[in-house]
Amino acid sequence: MGKKNERLDRLSDLVEANKAVSIQDLIRIFEECERTIRRDLKQLDAMTSYTHRGKFITLPYIPSFDVNGIWFYKGIGFTKHRNSLDLIVSIINAKESITKEEIEEISKIKISKQIQILLEQDRLHRVKLGAKYCYLSEELAKDKKRRMQLLDIGIEEYYDKKVKLTDLIALLKVVLIEHNIDMKGIKKLIKKYSLDVPVKKVEQIFLKYDLSSKKILSPFERFESKVSK
Repeated sequence: MGKKNERLDRLSDLVEANKAVSIQDLIRIFEECERTIRRDLKQLDAMTSYTHRGKFITLPYIPSFDVNGIWFYKGIGFTKHRNSLDLIVSIINAKESITKEEIEEISKIKISKQIQILLEQDRLHRVKLGAKYCYLSEELAKDKKRRMQLLDIGIEEYYDKKVKLTDLIALLKVVLIEHNIDMKGIKKLIKKYSLDVPVKKVEQIFLKYDLSSKKILSPFERFESKVSK
């Protein structure tokens, strides 16, 4: 037990003196197997770098993390978040909307693989603007009206390319006949008549012009309204 405690003290001093050390260097210096070194590091609550394929470690009291929860030392990146996946989600939530390239600029790593994993885990919200995806914070993803206001131009261009004029006319005809139909009802109509009209495009128009809060009056109701005035 004394030998182990001595090794832990030496290991701690070594990491503190160098701020960041590779696991392979520790194996070489202490002449121990990787399993033993990793067990010792776990006892010291050592942090693994999210860059360089996790080859470097530091101790939790050494880093001075920036606003994104990142600390770099000699190009080696550490994060206060559990892993690079949580880091990416945190960066997105802090920025409202951000591109993949902007995330990579902040994190200093390529994130294509992490993006695919996060999408599979259903942890990302994104919209396509032209040829690129824009990743949205949880708050912005839930606030549809604000989302449309913020990203209006790009989404408009993206969805316009997918709308068939004949299907749009067919949908408008049904809406005029039905009166007072809400977004939920429009979704049902699109599905019922197999119309090639993106629901998000219609939803964007509703939010942009605040149609969901306006009552569509029939000709008789409009006449009644004028008379009452």
